[in-house]
Amino acid sequence: DGATPAPAAGRRRTAQTAGLALAALLTAAAVTLTALMLWQHGRVIAQRAEDRRFVDAARDGIVALLSIDHTRARADVQRVLDLSTGQFHDDFTRSADDFVKTAEDSKAVTVGTVNLAALEKIEGERAVVLIAATSEVSNVNGASQDPRPFRISVTVTRDGQECKMSDVEFVP
Repeated sequence: DGATPAPAAGRRRTAQTAGLALAALLTAAAVTLTALMLWQHGRVIAQRAEDRRFVDAARDGIVALLSIDHTRARADVQRVLDLSTGQFHDDFTRSADDFVKTAEDSKAVTVGTVNLAALEKIEGERAVVLIAATSEVSNVNGASQDPRPFRISVTVTRDGQECKMSDVEFVP
């Protein structure tokens, strides 16, 4: 009499098993998708940090280049050299003494400010950063000039663990 299970109970068991299998599959898919999203988010965060290193190096280098005080001209020029590499470093090294002499002779103080900085492109170990900057000039007699605006294209190159300016081009 009760030797065979009722067909409804068998279907119910099959439906429950299928439902549990579907729930397990959906849970695994959700966990996998979440893991992939977290991994991708980590990659984006790391890339943004790397981008920021290039932009910050350009920003720091341009502020140093546009900020020269005649009372500490040699140290200011050395700071520019410390923040640069490659051909720009070599060229600036050759003209460093003239740069210091001009700053000291004119007794001027320039203060550079970066107003905007944007990453144009990255190619391997190099990046091009576009800068909009101003420089305010004053002299020891108290005379000051209106801020001078500059648009600058800065190539930044990885130099060991640091990023440094390797080319500076003032854009008209």
